[in-house]
Amino acid sequence: MRGFEPSDVWSIKGLSDLDLSPDGKRLAHVVSVPDKGTDSMSSTIWTLGIEGGSRQFSYGEKDSFPRWSPDGRYLAFLRTKEGKGQIMVASLDGGEPLELTSEPLGVSYFAWSPDGSALAYVAKTKDGEDGAGEAQQQSSIQRSKPTVWDDLYNRFDGIGRFDDGRSHIFITKLQTPKDKRQLTKGDFDDFEPIWSPDGKKIAFTSDRTDQRGMYQRRDLWIVDVEGDNEPIRLTNEVGTAASPQFSPDGSLISFVGHENDPGDSSKNSELRVVLSDGSGKPRSLTGSLDRPVWGVQATLGKPYVWSDDGSDTIYFLANDGGRQGIFSVSVREDQPQKLELVFIDDFQIMNVVGSKEHLFFLGVWAASYAEVKRIGKDGSGLKTISTFNATLSEEVELRKLEQICYTTEDGFEIRSFVIYPKEFREGTPQKTVLEIHGGPHGWHPQASMMPLYQSLAAQGYVVVLPNPRGSHGFGERFSTACVKDWGGRDFQDLMGVLDLLIEKGVSDPKRLYVAGYSYGGYMTSWTIGHTSRFRAACISAPVTNLVSMYGTTDIPYFNAYESGGTPWEDPKYYLEHSPVTYLPQVTTPAQILHWEGDLRCPIGQGEEIFQGLRALGKEARMVRYPGGFHILRTPSQMQDYVERHLSWFDGHN
Repeated sequence: MRGFEPSDVWSIKGLSDLDLSPDGKRLAHVVSVPDKGTDSMSSTIWTLGIEGGSRQFSYGEKDSFPRWSPDGRYLAFLRTKEGKGQIMVASLDGGEPLELTSEPLGVSYFAWSPDGSALAYVAKTKDGEDGAGEAQQQSSIQRSKPTVWDDLYNRFDGIGRFDDGRSHIFITKLQTPKDKRQLTKGDFDDFEPIWSPDGKKIAFTSDRTDQRGMYQRRDLWIVDVEGDNEPIRLTNEVGTAASPQFSPDGSLISFVGHENDPGDSSKNSELRVVLSDGSGKPRSLTGSLDRPVWGVQATLGKPYVWSDDGSDTIYFLANDGGRQGIFSVSVREDQPQKLELVFIDDFQIMNVVGSKEHLFFLGVWAASYAEVKRIGKDGSGLKTISTFNATLSEEVELRKLEQICYTTEDGFEIRSFVIYPKEFREGTPQKTVLEIHGGPHGWHPQASMMPLYQSLAAQGYVVVLPNPRGSHGFGERFSTACVKDWGGRDFQDLMGVLDLLIEKGVSDPKRLYVAGYSYGGYMTSWTIGHTSRFRAACISAPVTNLVSMYGTTDIPYFNAYESGGTPWEDPKYYLEHSPVTYLPQVTTPAQILHWEGDLRCPIGQGEEIFQGLRALGKEARMVRYPGGFHILRTPSQMQDYVERHLSWFDGHN
């Protein structure tokens, strides 16, 4: 078998958004495939038997979000054309799908009513009050008009810049789709509608506070389907709420959230429940776990599932030591809380669904491709039931990950993953790449960066994936430890990992390289300003100047929290913890890679370090990719991104 090559990105099939049929016999999910004609990912809906056997169900270019009707006779999904999604409904018996909606500004989310007669969906309205406006062809003068904002929260990476519309909830009948009606109104954005089991109420998430224009957060709300009653707020206007689901009996609503500062992503998100009648306060089910529960941000599929066997148990996903596992928790207050690990292995599990006997999930890892997996509800009997990447797995060897650990002077365990090249022999130190994750409250390994890790390993590099303090999945004391200390103890943690590998004879101290993305780009920039031990660096989508970052990012409240205040409240911290401050000390050749459409770490951050280095006469290269976001790139850009890492490191070998 050969090793992974950058061009193999065109052969990887992505899987997402798993949904289980009501009879528990079939699954629906999305398969994404790179398309060289459009240099993008095309996506279609497939069905899969619980024992295996796949069938393509839809044939659009951008189909997503499959959801079974309650009787299992239909699959509804979103079909996106020209950037706007519409709900399609197709019979399992065959035939052309029916386009149920024709919203001028598109549909982003929907949910079936319990009896299958209607769907609630989210669509953007033109003026925030009177329903969706009609799309109009703009003249040249209209296209030249400025965009005017009053809100600090006016854009978001992965979405773009906001217009003056608002997202609201509509209801349409399956048999009479033109008779739609608008359920929510006002100068608010409403998301994630779910029906109560009796079909009389809809819960949703929305920020309706006076501070809604300042940052991204949401409360949980509930409203009657019939009548003109105002929605009732179920959460406390503190923290955020996402991914709501009703309990089978309708008495509770579960959600993933927290009650932390809006800028605080260092603490754990939790699985929480609240009484659906509004009579109680939310309570956490997972606080004692001390691990972050998956689902506080938008997910492609369900991050947890209620058991349907009457046990009042929820199966949910949480990160533990770099691996995303399945846990269970009992919900009843009148019994001792039962919180258990059901299943964990070398997987990032992105969503989970369940029948009476089984749990099904999408598993992917930095050393394996995405496939659909099945286990018993006790965690036993792991079986792969899809084969979308089987041919690639047979042709291309992915090197395994191994864990190493050391303890810092102040008592933290620093756990890292290492990928050894095929040529590695104990006692022969190898060229080594230290690859730093983003966040800072992310974690390694990141399956989305598998092409980079595996391509480096295939070319003879030891690839080190460290989890310094600040990383999630190791307890809240650990994940909060880098707040107000970027470039401090976290930097020492990273150097300690390399020192350990050099001591063990794994890494050659004369052939060390460093790379990182986002906060990893910050740490790479910081690293080369504080040590000359690396031969070359690749700095991707970095933060390099904390002051200008605060003034240009889409999430300035995050930067203020991480830095302990705004730039004018603590200018000394912002100066001392900005990598650009230390550019005169840099001796390491640096390649900066950045996307022009990045709203999280705007491209000016990359330009500042490039221009500074070149003005100082130091070796640097700027690679500027058109389009994209902080988290979005095309297949050809991903191939180029990996190839440029290889050529830069090889050129300084």
